[in-house]
Amino acid sequence: MNVKDSEFMVGLFLEKGCKLTDSPEDADIILFNTCSVREHAEERAISNMGHLMKQYKNKVYGMVGCMAQALKDKLFERLPALDLVCGTGEIARLPELVKEAAKNKVLALDNLNAPLPELKPSYRQSNKHAYVSIMRGCNNFCSYCIVPYVRGKERSRKVEDIVNEIKDLAERGIKDITLLGQNVNSYIGRAYNVERIADSNKKKMCNFVQLLKYINNIDGIEKISFMTSHPKDANVELFKAMKESDKVVKHLHLPLQSGSDRILKLMNRGYTRRKYLNLVRKARNIMPGLRLTTDVIVGFPTETEKDFNDTLNLMKEIKFDLAYIFKYSPRPGTGAARLKDSIPEDTKKKRHKILLDLQREIHRFIQIKEQIHTDKLCEELSSF
Repeated sequence: MNVKDSEFMVGLFLEKGCKLTDSPEDADIILFNTCSVREHAEERAISNMGHLMKQYKNKVYGMVGCMAQALKDKLFERLPALDLVCGTGEIARLPELVKEAAKNKVLALDNLNAPLPELKPSYRQSNKHAYVSIMRGCNNFCSYCIVPYVRGKERSRKVEDIVNEIKDLAERGIKDITLLGQNVNSYIGRAYNVERIADSNKKKMCNFVQLLKYINNIDGIEKISFMTSHPKDANVELFKAMKESDKVVKHLHLPLQSGSDRILKLMNRGYTRRKYLNLVRKARNIMPGLRLTTDVIVGFPTETEKDFNDTLNLMKEIKFDLAYIFKYSPRPGTGAARLKDSIPEDTKKKRHKILLDLQREIHRFIQIKEQIHTDKLCEELSSF
């Protein structure tokens, strides 16, 4: 989503006559579009920005996005030479904010409960692939996650706005799109006068499965992917829609986070180990050859060896194609931040390494299995 937001920001400045440069030395304006999901990302952004400020003077420096929304004016304390702090919902005003920041420091924060503005990117990094946001924000309030506090509540775009954006992309020759949302399968958008979704005189709500089917019928689009799905909202209807939609990539990113029911409850994830495993079995039964990826957190407060082994064993059983594995770090303001970060760093590192090593072995196993299948297929074809 940050890539999509960054494209929008670049487009705003290009429309004002600015030029994009890869050289900090040549730039008049240097903006960091930031992530606040993990502490490491925040510290790296501050460090990199501080390094540029020491090296290049007389420029407008700004922090934009989730980190700006979370840390607010504290960023001015960490980076005294910073000119602008711009929250997630204020990026449409960036050119005017930068102009003001050239004279005085500016703090522009998002009203997280405001209606979702319609942001139409005029700039795309690629002429082959494009990201399309279908919603912003999140209502889940997982106890470790800061997203609802920096992106606000779930707000879905209207079906027509999404469809028109994708049709415009197709007319520009872009054939590959990725639908984006903190939780795409909780999408609920209004549909007006859209064939097969609403009749000509009425409006109704459209869910993600209906939206996916409709987008699959847009001429010129050849490949559709999406992220991210939440296990508590994933269901058989989604899996069937993926199977039946010929343009939809058979890839599902389904964050597990933990294989322990006790930890899942503390995380406020809304599902159990058994429900997650059943979802995986149904998805793979409906879509043989499905590529399944996930996210996992180790070292969540109070995680015992048993909790960790529950995660380890579930990963062994499922055999994900790819897993993003992270060590827990507390995010200020979240529910988990009230819990003592009780797992020693050495233990987190050890558990992190165990899961990484396991995933590497699983990846090798999958590669060997696919190669055997390919070799067998080639052998069968050569016999004709």
